Amino acid sequence: MAPPEEFKGPEADALPDTATLPAELAALYLCMSPAQLADLRKSKRPEKGASNGPSIIRPLEGGPAGPKDPVLYQLGTLREYAKAHAAPSDFDTALKSGMLGWVSAKLPFFAEREPRIKRGKRVLIGGAWDRADPLREKRFIDLAKGRIRFTSLTCAEAATSLWADVASHAAFAEKGLALLRSETQAIEASLAETAQLAATANPDAAA
Repeated sequence: MAPPEEFKGPEADALPDTATLPAELAALYLCMSPAQLADLRKSKRPEKGASNGPSIIRPLEGGPAGPKDPVLYQLGTLREYAKAHAAPSDFDTALKSGMLGWVSAKLPFFAEREPRIKRGKRVLIGGAWDRADPLREKRFIDLAKGRIRFTSLTCAEAATSLWADVASHAAFAEKGLALLRSETQAIEASLAETAQLAATANPDAAA
């Protein structure tokens, strides 16, 4: 995918509201799937009691000239939508859904463009869903320019991948380690309760 014109050249060191993103990156920016974003392009009647936030999100006027041309979104529109819809995304929910979400839900991660080691293993940079990341906008510039890419991994896969810096890897991996500690403690507690139950049912055996 060729970088949009707004992201070419040395002047593109920030993301202006007038910049445009193709639908795939626009969905990533909003922490949703491309299918969800496509659904938001459809006309909807305003509901009674609805919030003042936009219920639809429009692509750039004019639209694609042909079926293979990309649908583009203006960044200012994406920012307005994100501000009006600040609730946790599906990615946030998956990240907080315990061990099941950790090992099964796919989340988008920023990654280096080319593998550093054999077997094509990518080096991760950070979570593309993390709207609190102060470097997220800068990474979207790099993404739009083709300097980095994004890849979908489970949290378990990401934790066992290589990362560009130790601090980011350690902070992310600690979430998984905490889940494992919690699961281990729950199993050990159940084993202890089973032993107590067996001792109550068979006091002679316990003696």
